[in-house]
Amino acid sequence: MKRLYWTNPDVYEIEVEVKSVGDCKVTADPAVFHPDEGGQPADTGTIGRADVTNAEIVDGRIIHTLSEPLGDGQYVATVDKQHRLNTARQHTAQHIISGIAESQFDLKTTGVHIGLETSTIDFDKKADWQSLQAIERQAMTAVVENIAVETTFDASGVRSRFDLSQIDSDMIRVVKIGKYDASACCGAHVLRTGEIGIIRIIDLESKRDGTRLHVAAGLKALEFSQTETTTLRELRKISKCSSLELPAILRRALEQSKGLAKEVDRLQGSMLPNFVETAQMAEVGPSRVGIQVDAVGAKYAGKLAALIAEKIGGTGIVVTDCNVAISSKSLDASELLEKLQKAFGGKGGGSPKSANGRLDKAVTTEQIVKIFTDGRGTIPFGVANSRE
Repeated sequence: MKRLYWTNPDVYEIEVEVKSVGDCKVTADPAVFHPDEGGQPADTGTIGRADVTNAEIVDGRIIHTLSEPLGDGQYVATVDKQHRLNTARQHTAQHIISGIAESQFDLKTTGVHIGLETSTIDFDKKADWQSLQAIERQAMTAVVENIAVETTFDASGVRSRFDLSQIDSDMIRVVKIGKYDASACCGAHVLRTGEIGIIRIIDLESKRDGTRLHVAAGLKALEFSQTETTTLRELRKISKCSSLELPAILRRALEQSKGLAKEVDRLQGSMLPNFVETAQMAEVGPSRVGIQVDAVGAKYAGKLAALIAEKIGGTGIVVTDCNVAISSKSLDASELLEKLQKAFGGKGGGSPKSANGRLDKAVTTEQIVKIFTDGRGTIPFGVANSRE
């Protein structure tokens, strides 16, 4: 089987010999569609009137899944050029980055995923951002040099990148990019590095045994850079400073915010007795229920509910940001929570004396009162000690 995407990746339309191998599944010779293989997504396009929805390796053959059946014969196969260029640019960019990282920074590539928006490259050890910036600069140098991306089948001393073992390269396709990389590969690439356009290392993720890079190439890298530039421009307008000053200003703002949050927390704690006094009261059966909605943060909800229950000798219900805390000396707290959840959705649970949960929607004091009363009297509930 001739894999045309290896030797002639710029051929996007060609006549192929199709043979049916199942329901809407065919082989095509020569193979112009790159299958889902080696961490690179499958090509898309058409064969005859049918869309190619997938291409995969099955028992050593490339099997194409079609949108409709085709009989055996000659058909024109057309690869989606933009889709191919997108994944090929990202894959070639990965080879350049991996080659530079290993030869100059002793960072061996242990895993690769080529995505439709961005790609990831896993290294075997930790890497700092300064090293990655140096790798990115050198990768862009390789792009500017517009080096040929060569495919060979008879090179010597070439290894598989992932298991780092020597291989029989005369049986394996090898991709060589000048001085930057030479490694076994089954994927589709661009013909010259200049076709990549832009390579950006956009993020760094620390993993337990190494580092994961998030990379964008080609038009996807440009889209990322434009979004990043737009975001920085808006931040500069808001803060009235330069991009270089933004980190320091943001750090100061966050420190001030933390200080204010501590002060708000202190004030809320000191005002709990006032919130007890201002709780809205309702009669539920023979019991009194005190209700507060969005008076305090979630941290104090349980404590406020307990203080209300203690003060009135009944039940305290506190709702904040859809979180519910119920403390009761009379009614069954878990039963009250179940009734709220039945009306507003949510989850949670507890005991007859204390229950906590979360509702699916925001509620008002009036809505809570309405749930527990019918306008003529009350809806009965079990008492808190009924299960003891």
